[in-house]
Amino acid sequence: MSSDAPVTVARFTWRHEAEFAGGYLADAGIPHSVLVDDHGGHVTMNNSARVLVNPSDMEKAREVLRTAGLEHT
Repeated sequence: MSSDAPVTVARFTWRHEAEFAGGYLADAGIPHSVLVDDHGGHVTMNNSARVLVNPSDMEKAREVLRTAGLEHT
């Protein structure tokens, strides 16, 4: 795996929680992706909603989510 590959900064049970966290990252200027395999419903613990960022943005992203009270990993 390349060191430039996106890394998971947070996992959530529900898609909307991950999208909400992504909004905080976007507001902070941190590029991100939300990866969800929920088939339109509840995400299971095996298929959680993940928020991905570049490795170089990991610490800043964690701080943004921690400040917003959205840190879930």
